[in-house]
Amino acid sequence: MRAIPLSWMAWLAGGLMLGPAGAAMKMQMTQGRLVVDSVYVNGQGPFRFLLDTGTTLNHIDARLAQSIGLKANFRAELLSSTGAAWAEGADGVEVTIDSVHADGQSFLFAGLDAIQQRFPQVQGVLGESFLARFDYRLDLQGRQLEFGRHEPAARKPHTAFQTVAGRPVVPTSLGSLVLDSGASSVTLFGRSVAGVVRELLTMTGSVKVGMVRSTLVIEGRTFWRGDAVAVPKSPEVSAGGLLPVSLFKAVYVCNSEGYVVLE
Repeated sequence: MRAIPLSWMAWLAGGLMLGPAGAAMKMQMTQGRLVVDSVYVNGQGPFRFLLDTGTTLNHIDARLAQSIGLKANFRAELLSSTGAAWAEGADGVEVTIDSVHADGQSFLFAGLDAIQQRFPQVQGVLGESFLARFDYRLDLQGRQLEFGRHEPAARKPHTAFQTVAGRPVVPTSLGSLVLDSGASSVTLFGRSVAGVVRELLTMTGSVKVGMVRSTLVIEGRTFWRGDAVAVPKSPEVSAGGLLPVSLFKAVYVCNSEGYVVLE
């Protein structure tokens, strides 16, 4: 899912911060989603947020935004695999997690209804507007978020990614897929299949989808075999689908050099 206001282009010119060396914090993993409990917004908190590498902007519960004094100063279009919707938001917001800090952040006051049906305690989402400012490692086994440069294990391939619509897109045997910590299943766009049908629920609505047997290969390594979600029609045009980070033991995202290490 993505949302891009005009201020996104201004942010791209703002530079990248590597983050304090050795900065690390615990995170939870619930139903394949990554959650941190130590997010401060404009100095207020701590709040519980999802980490979502598959969404461009940050999101915050509208009631929480009102209670901490955030006022809408832009509108942006939410675009997902199921449709599009417009939402209000605020920019110029400061976000702090432990010793990691980023200012000039944008938050949408929408997009949490579907998430809060499954995770009622979640108060917001940190997307690429925040994460792309840093090099970081998601340790899925150790349940830890680590900021700063990281030297991956020897001989682990460095897979170059492209930043498309503000999100990291990785080349795979199934096409170019968005590296998405908010996705629970491998998802392929523009695939029509017969057979099992279920409903896919996103921030902007729902759609009937099928399942297609698939094998995921990246840099010559087979990471996964199983049933991928096949979305027959989608407004997404910037990628061929979604690649869940939950498939891996750890993911290092080097934004400063444009590559990922998948373990």
